[in-house]
Amino acid sequence: MMHFKFLWAGLCTVALAACQSEAPTPLVASPEFVIEVGKDPHSFAEYEKVSIEHLSLDLNVNMAAQRLDGHVVYRLNRHEPGWQRLVLDTRDLEIKDVTVIRPDGSYMGVSWRLGEPQGHLGQPLVIVLPAGIEQVRVDYASKPDAFGLQWLSGEQTSSGKPFMFSQSQPHYARTWVPLQDTPAVRYTFDATIQAPQDLMVVMGADGNPEAINQTGQYAFNMPQPIPSYLMAIAVGELNFVSTGPRSGVYAESDWIERAANEFAVLEEMIDIGEGLYGPYRWGRYDLLVLPPSFPFGGMENPRLSFLTPTIIAGDGSLLALVAHELAHSWSGNLVTNAAWRDLWLNEGFTVYFEARIMEALYGKKVRDMLAKLSWDGLAETVASADVADRQLVRDLSTRDPEEAFMRVPYDMGRFFIDWLEARFGREALDEFLRAYFDDFAFESIDTETFREYAIEHLFERYPDRATIDEMDAWLYVPGLPEFAIEPQSDAFEQVDALRASWLAGQMDLADLPVTEWSVHEWRHFLIGLNGQMSPALMEAMDQQFELTTSQNVEIVFLWLQLSIETQYPPGIERLENFLLEVGRNKFTQPLYAALADTDWGREWAIEIYERAKSGYHPLTRQASERALGLSSDIIGPN
Repeated sequence: MMHFKFLWAGLCTVALAACQSEAPTPLVASPEFVIEVGKDPHSFAEYEKVSIEHLSLDLNVNMAAQRLDGHVVYRLNRHEPGWQRLVLDTRDLEIKDVTVIRPDGSYMGVSWRLGEPQGHLGQPLVIVLPAGIEQVRVDYASKPDAFGLQWLSGEQTSSGKPFMFSQSQPHYARTWVPLQDTPAVRYTFDATIQAPQDLMVVMGADGNPEAINQTGQYAFNMPQPIPSYLMAIAVGELNFVSTGPRSGVYAESDWIERAANEFAVLEEMIDIGEGLYGPYRWGRYDLLVLPPSFPFGGMENPRLSFLTPTIIAGDGSLLALVAHELAHSWSGNLVTNAAWRDLWLNEGFTVYFEARIMEALYGKKVRDMLAKLSWDGLAETVASADVADRQLVRDLSTRDPEEAFMRVPYDMGRFFIDWLEARFGREALDEFLRAYFDDFAFESIDTETFREYAIEHLFERYPDRATIDEMDAWLYVPGLPEFAIEPQSDAFEQVDALRASWLAGQMDLADLPVTEWSVHEWRHFLIGLNGQMSPALMEAMDQQFELTTSQNVEIVFLWLQLSIETQYPPGIERLENFLLEVGRNKFTQPLYAALADTDWGREWAIEIYERAKSGYHPLTRQASERALGLSSDIIGPN
């Protein structure tokens, strides 16, 4: 078990002295005291003793210094009234002062200290908590290299104005707010944020503006309890366009019109979600299109999902990602995994829910194609992953929780739910899921809680359709169960036949029915060309379909991989610009890795990376450096 050690004065003596004095009592070297991580191995918070119920943020955004500076006040639940300390998670924060608030509203200094740094876990902030105290204030500032914040200069944005955004998942909220950084703890919050007068502040909360406030001050409130990884803030030159009575889009000026057109279907998506699994419980659902340096496709912050602009293709063909982030409003945000070992509870249900939304919008054909793409990617991952990472419930207790994020919890989780649908029927499964979201709304649970609930509400109610041992095989046994149901796609079978005919010289490129293809068929076609292309064939395809200049990033990405494989000059030229412009990890890491595996591309890739890295998020920098075989001093995920 991971822990840290420091010298701690007799706690009761310190607490008593603090109660009798306005000034903090210094901690004196005394018996060794050990704070260990708890039930969640990625947090020092002793949340079963005392937990945060509500927090109030008051922060100033200093874009030039790249710092958040201010204070946070916690309202606590003291589950053990005699417990005399509060432990918070921090990482690279400057803690300036800690005080407690007496019942009469007056402030009192108390003793506190930071433990030694523990890698990606950061440092526990341990605060003496006198009897009768239920509110604590911490004055602090973030640092410019805070792992959970990215600061962009005006030269790095399309607006020419500086930009800042957060990425708190899985355990980076502690780099910009001291808190109990575990998904097991949920709290409400309010915030007052002061920013430069020419910039807008938005948060994953109620209170997001429709126009820039010339005072630079913004107020927010989150009335529903959330876990810390869903804390979200962004500051930039933003515009807003409504897409419906409870939805809209934020983006910089250069992106706003395209984004609003691309996401015009957003309100319909919310209606579909409600029709499937009950009311949307978060008030509004808005989207924020971030600069291209955002390291992920999307982040499901309640009320305000963050999105990459790389999904804006002009034709709505990449909206599955929006369906995914919206689905999190039920699976993940509403019912949350209590620790990262159980990430599948968030992501597996969400991928299944996403598929149902896409089926409702575009039909079963699209659902089947997306399922087949996911299955093929999952099968490849399962074949190459460590044995310990081939089942839904994984032991991450000694690992960075970022390692939880691989295809297994997403796609294997989804195919587990697909299997439940096949065994119990869609009607019974939908009834089960609606009840599940209702019964565990705004709670954090583990796999064992889900398992007991599923036994009672599915397996015992319909005893002849599936066995508990079969469910346990999905949850705890490495590899896809032999009874897993592989999805089939007639559309992809046709694409496979056409590709084979072309490669065999039996048909011309002009005869391929590409005008009838979706982006999913194009992806399947290109994936199947790996290892079979030459520069001449690349040139022929490019002349026919103009793939090097395609604006669909999913197609471009696969085309660039083929360009590396064949050293196709126009593709290599586009690759350089792509890596300089796009910071989405899904694309940058594989492209750098592919270049590093060649005998001609590694040094060139390093040169590109050196020019690009100032615009990359810390997560992208870390992943890129590992792909290129460079040493990295950034503490974070792979």
